[in-house]
Amino acid sequence: MTTPQQRLEEIAAQRKALADEEAKLLAASKDADLELVKKLCKQHGFTATQLRGCLATKGKKKPAAAATEKKPAAKKSSTAKKTTKTK
Repeated sequence: MTTPQQRLEEIAAQRKALADEEAKLLAASKDADLELVKKLCKQHGFTATQLRGCLATKGKKKPAAAATEKKPAAKKSSTAKKTTKTK
């Protein structure tokens, strides 16, 4: 019978082994997947604009909260002159 601590250590070791295996498989298939994407982009004439939601961007992205934060509306001064149309 194993203790809970030993079982947790076994699970952690299995998790690490699976993560390592996943990384190796992703690296192995990356080149083939890139060639497939290039072929499909040429075949269908996809542009960067059409793929913008899927492509990585340069630089840092703003956090979602900062991007949706609105600035308060500018106040109009009370001393502004009112103009009337004359015909």
